Amino acid sequence: MEQLIICGLGVRVPEETTLETIQALADCRVVYSDLDDEKARKWLSGYVAKLVRPKSADEVLKDAPKGGVGLAVWGHPQSSSRLARDVELGAQKAKLGYRVYGAISPIGSSFARSVSFLGGDYGYQGIQSYDVSAVLDDPKGATADLPLVLYAERASAADWKKALALLAPSYPKGHKARLFAPGGESETELAAAAPGDRCVLLIPPAKPLEVRKFKW
Repeated sequence: MEQLIICGLGVRVPEETTLETIQALADCRVVYSDLDDEKARKWLSGYVAKLVRPKSADEVLKDAPKGGVGLAVWGHPQSSSRLARDVELGAQKAKLGYRVYGAISPIGSSFARSVSFLGGDYGYQGIQSYDVSAVLDDPKGATADLPLVLYAERASAADWKKALALLAPSYPKGHKARLFAPGGESETELAAAAPGDRCVLLIPPAKPLEVRKFKW
């Protein structure tokens, strides 16, 4: 029997939140959530008995043995939430019964809505995806020849600014990027982008694919 339910709400809450997730959380006596978006929190509070903002994973794990505990996080619980991962690992260690309900990940969600923005859905040999920290550690690891998905679960404004400054010289002036964050999405010039934590930034290649002519 599950004492703990760990759920992802998707990137665009509530648009990407599944009915299965809402039903699971509605059965809990208390739901912990670290959502930053107050509109999303207000929406979620209308479906659960009690909504609490956790101070740490330990707080959730301490309450879990009583049963009826839910954890709701932005994005996918196993790929975009450190809190959810810490709670799951803690539940395993404490041998608590738990179930994880998946969701659309930030990268999957943003990419699915932006294939044309990245330059089309054919012709490329791949798409690269980097955490902001990976770019800071190895700026030459990313190439401007392929679409780039740059993301972070938690990154400071200073880290984002430094990472983008390292990438900017490889792209033409005025190059566009698309930013996805808990509060919504927007299009901006790469040099002027100002992401916060829990963001995904899509950057098209520096040069578009050449139009290929086929003979039939």
